[in-house]
Amino acid sequence: MAVRGGALGAALALGVTCFGAAASAAEPAPPADWLTRRLFFFAGVDIARDTTFGWSGIVVAPFARLDEDGTRIRIFGGHGRYRYDAGAVPGGVNTGQITSGELLIGRRIAFDAVTLVAYAGAHVESHALQAPDPANPVAGTSAGLKVLFEIHWRALQNFAAAASLSASTVNRSYTARAALVHEFQPAFQLGVETAAFGDARYAELRAGVLMRTRLTAAELTLAAGMLSNSDKGSGAYTTLSLYAPF
Repeated sequence: MAVRGGALGAALALGVTCFGAAASAAEPAPPADWLTRRLFFFAGVDIARDTTFGWSGIVVAPFARLDEDGTRIRIFGGHGRYRYDAGAVPGGVNTGQITSGELLIGRRIAFDAVTLVAYAGAHVESHALQAPDPANPVAGTSAGLKVLFEIHWRALQNFAAAASLSASTVNRSYTARAALVHEFQPAFQLGVETAAFGDARYAELRAGVLMRTRLTAAELTLAAGMLSNSDKGSGAYTTLSLYAPF
């Protein structure tokens, strides 16, 4: 079943935050402006076979700047639609809507060229189906605990690597993602990415390429590639995401 909304949204958002939030140490924030480099906004949309999912969120550093070690608060929300094969419903195909939300608290630690961020907190997810499907183990609303780990590595000149891993008690969902980009110009990067995610009902693998460009106050990332889904087989995907620090 192509129920990839919650896990997918997390995986994609993680890719944005993992690259965007990591930075080298800098001078303390001016006391007169609490918001200076204290939070970033991220958003995006993913389109694949029988699936559309959009998300947005913020990460706040309440006691230090984003490029300094310290506490992080992450708020995430997403909504999407999907279709999947279902033998228990008329016509053999069902449609669902997914709504997912997270409130995580974590900590950032940097070691020279490596930055680590670990989170834990609450996760809520709802799957509303067009037709009742007793064979669908993720139908309805579930709440539970989630953990998330991010790593960012910038040890080579003009190269950056990022990876993220998460797991939730909600529908036994999980995500894993890795990406490598090369900076050709200060405002232009090209790279490759791979991801795996799923839950109690489905599993999906992805591999693709990405292009990132830096605007005046934000970064845009466009990714595209091929996927293999346990329900729908192979197909293509496209993702557009935004990262904007404040």
